[in-house]
Amino acid sequence: MLVRKALLHDASNIYDLVNSLSGDGTLLKRPFAEICENIRDFTVAESEGGVFLGCGALHLYGPHLCEVRSIVVKPEAKSQGAGGAIIKALIEEAEAHGIQSVCLFTRIPDFFFKFGFRIVEDKSELPDKIFKDCQVCPRLHRCDEVAMVRGRIPRMSILGPRHEAQELVKLSG
Repeated sequence: MLVRKALLHDASNIYDLVNSLSGDGTLLKRPFAEICENIRDFTVAESEGGVFLGCGALHLYGPHLCEVRSIVVKPEAKSQGAGGAIIKALIEEAEAHGIQSVCLFTRIPDFFFKFGFRIVEDKSELPDKIFKDCQVCPRLHRCDEVAMVRGRIPRMSILGPRHEAQELVKLSG
């Protein structure tokens, strides 16, 4: 298996795979243009024969925080290590940028524990994520995802103050 940074020609595979899980709300629907615009955030896994197996993205909020997002593997590639290999590559990328805090939101926290992630009980402790994505999420007022972080929770925010994020979380609760 090969894990590498995505190239623009991977956008169609990423788009199809990510959106295949948007119908049930597992992942947010992403327009093709958004995938193309953010292709440099993505890492892909492919078989030795070059078959696309899965993807994941690392979204940078700033020097204090990044987020692992859109982690998904094809059903036929599950339990073959592609998801874990993508996660490891994204963590290494975060470390290469010098970012000590990596967050993610998931419905399957058990998978991420083995990579050093832990549950964040109060989502408002990640205000950059809330201000960037949660306000426009169709599940804002019925979020069923678990917030997780690897490393320390940042004490700063670029996109908005913590107290405003805490108010948004109360509204969504």
